[in-house]
Amino acid sequence: MPLLEATAGSRLVAVSSGGMYNTKWPEWDMATSEKGTYNGQLAYAYAKRGQVLLCERWSELHPSVPCVTTHPGWTLTPAVEAAYGDSKKYLEPMRSPWEGAEGIAWLCVAPAEELTPGAFYLDRKVEPKHLAGPFFTGGSFTKNSPADVDLMVAKLDAWSNGRRSEVPAAEAGMLARATPLKESQKPIEISRFMGKWYVVAAIPTMFDRGVVNEVEEYSWNEAKQRIEVHFTMQAGFDAPVKAIAQRATIVNGAPTPDAPTGINTRWALSPRLGGVWLPLGLAYLVVDCAPDYSTTIIGVPDRSVLYVMARTPQLDDATLEPLLDTCRRSGFDMSQVVRVEHDTAAAATVPQVPETAAAVPISDQ
Repeated sequence: MPLLEATAGSRLVAVSSGGMYNTKWPEWDMATSEKGTYNGQLAYAYAKRGQVLLCERWSELHPSVPCVTTHPGWTLTPAVEAAYGDSKKYLEPMRSPWEGAEGIAWLCVAPAEELTPGAFYLDRKVEPKHLAGPFFTGGSFTKNSPADVDLMVAKLDAWSNGRRSEVPAAEAGMLARATPLKESQKPIEISRFMGKWYVVAAIPTMFDRGVVNEVEEYSWNEAKQRIEVHFTMQAGFDAPVKAIAQRATIVNGAPTPDAPTGINTRWALSPRLGGVWLPLGLAYLVVDCAPDYSTTIIGVPDRSVLYVMARTPQLDDATLEPLLDTCRRSGFDMSQVVRVEHDTAAAATVPQVPETAAAVPISDQ
């Protein structure tokens, strides 16, 4: 997209299909055939409706690049033969492949300023995207809400960036539970990971069950080559703030050819209780970290503890659901997961961590 934005006259053309008129974009597990009875024509229609929604969203995010969808009309191709067989007679008169391709080719060469961003084209003209109402009016049956599209885009982002499994979530979770939880093998930059994290969902320990305003703050101790953890929470919004100090050393921080500064996703954690540091070296695993360091998932090998954390005290469902899906696929018992409430008014006064946070040297006290 940056290259398209830097190139005059660029555009993005996605070839959809008139088959998308049959449906709206469904819930994710249905669209990806992880539940329900598979139907090839519906699976195709879901994908083609998804293309239209995606180009609408891209047009909002990148207004300098017209992102359009188009369909070729009913065209006699091997795919139509295979899908419809003798029933294709009900689609006649049908087009030749060239007649179907002509409108697509035109979109590739027409002046960019003449294209309508986010539009759905046929034969060089903008067509309606919904025909589910009486007498082929728009209707509402095939329309998605903005929240539906938010969730679709978030899921696509997770899948396209490798944060997924090749098997359904329930099956993946069952398989994962057969072995200890593993840390992510995707390296993280410790300097960017430092700073304040709000716990937004958790499988809590006996010490933080039922708490609010749960926050972890990491600082890098350059002298000791370790991470200092300041963990705070409250029993209720009016209760005193309870703080627990912890230290963490990085277990997999040694440089490798693929990770010159180390992977940095497996820590050994030691808490301080009663003024005494306990040399426990508890395994503390970074299971997932967003590319922009805005969210992360922390767990332990037996999956008895889980922290889903973010740089902000609240996440919308479109952002949180893919994270919970990753937890599910990683084998966590989702029936034990609870949401953690935060006093957002108080949190708003706390400066947020910049995208690239400098390592913070602190004293040994």
